[in-house]
Amino acid sequence: MSEVKPRQGRAGIVLLSAAGVAVIERVRQGDRYHLLPGGGVKRGETLPDAARREAFEELGIEISVGGLLGVVEFDNALQHYFVAHWTSGVFGSGTGKEMSSPADSSRGSYRASWLPTDRLVAEDLRPRPIADALQAAPRIDQLVADWLAAPPHLVE
Repeated sequence: MSEVKPRQGRAGIVLLSAAGVAVIERVRQGDRYHLLPGGGVKRGETLPDAARREAFEELGIEISVGGLLGVVEFDNALQHYFVAHWTSGVFGSGTGKEMSSPADSSRGSYRASWLPTDRLVAEDLRPRPIADALQAAPRIDQLVADWLAAPPHLVE
């Protein structure tokens, strides 16, 4: 039996500030959780281009994309996360179609927010391997530098 190879599925960002980590708060079917901003890669689009587009659609901001921070394998798809730097725009003004979805819809709601780094696990930030590492790091800047030097492949 041949091994199933993961497909390229998602480009996301890790945007850090004094307020914490930029996230998308999801409320769906009565559950509340958070995701790192990002989404699917369109045909012909590079991973960094997809990350920039998703940041604008979901957060309402323009970003510069730094290096690859890590790759998460989830549900047989690869999710590529990049360090992001906010360059312009108003945080929380994203106008992607998902951002207007109400909580009681089948898709649930989406809202840009910030999570303090000591609350990532308690607030159910996904992907969990990144949340665990960020929250446990004594110095997030050192973790980011280490991961940029050798991006980990994590499995969720």
